[in-house]
Amino acid sequence: VRFYPRRTLEFFQDGHIEAFRETSGVPRKRRYGNRTRDVIRRTPELTLNARFMDFCRHYGFGVHPCTVRRPNEKGRVERVIRDIKDYLRVTPCENIADLNKQASLWRQERNKRVHRTTERPPVEMLKEEKLIALPQIPYHPRRSVFVVVSKTGLVSFETNRYSVPAQPETTLELLAYPEHIELHYQGKKIATHKRSFGRSQKIENPLHRERALSVTPNFKYQRIYQLMSGMDPAVRNFISAAEEDGQDPVTVAYELFLLLRQVSKGMLLSTIREANAGGICRIRLLVHLLNLPQKAQENPVYPQDGRLLSITYQERDLSEYDKLK
Repeated sequence: VRFYPRRTLEFFQDGHIEAFRETSGVPRKRRYGNRTRDVIRRTPELTLNARFMDFCRHYGFGVHPCTVRRPNEKGRVERVIRDIKDYLRVTPCENIADLNKQASLWRQERNKRVHRTTERPPVEMLKEEKLIALPQIPYHPRRSVFVVVSKTGLVSFETNRYSVPAQPETTLELLAYPEHIELHYQGKKIATHKRSFGRSQKIENPLHRERALSVTPNFKYQRIYQLMSGMDPAVRNFISAAEEDGQDPVTVAYELFLLLRQVSKGMLLSTIREANAGGICRIRLLVHLLNLPQKAQENPVYPQDGRLLSITYQERDLSEYDKLK
């Protein structure tokens, strides 16, 4: 008995693996219902899920699909499911991990009880089973789906979005494991993320951020902000203090970058350290300390007709205005 957050193939396989590990062997044949993860169709001929058949071949056991509308073929299984539902109704839990921990203790206690049909406890009867030995090579339960990279360098899976490294808009193969996901491009793994079971979550690797920034209008300013912040701890402290003072850190970083184009790196760092020591982290102070000219107006206004700038006129004698009285 084990509970999972999804009813998809990778968890179905993982449940088998946990069962085989606990019993220290594999039964020669197993009985199944008619879900699509087991049986694709029954007519005109029985067709089983190819991924599931690969799993069965790895462990070496046969499959017996139950006949449709023959409940007597899996009556014992349904009885166990009813017992599990009764157990869940009276068992409070915080999450799936807590539920599985409690269910494990409940299962161990149930296996020691004497069964009313066999009149023996299941734990004793298990010792008499002739099970197939577990294979030496482990099987990794997974499900493969294809996803498309968005313009912002993200792929969508189960309503969540995962980042990918710099990659053109293309189709990737996503391998979903019970605990994580992998993204493959042309057979090569390019990204790994811890799997999220929430909804509408964004899972992003900071190293993949460059792809997202490169398609935004503010990429240049964000890139300058990253470079200036990483240039020296004094610069990072200056930008942080300016942000606490209500200034835009990206704008401050860009203005520091402009100053760096006018003075040497050493001179700028020395001035920044002086400003940090005085607790006044403003660009105007740096300009004053560096003795630089004040920034000219960046967008001066010019007349539409440039000839207006060269107009000349003849000055008149002020005495002429006295005649107007």
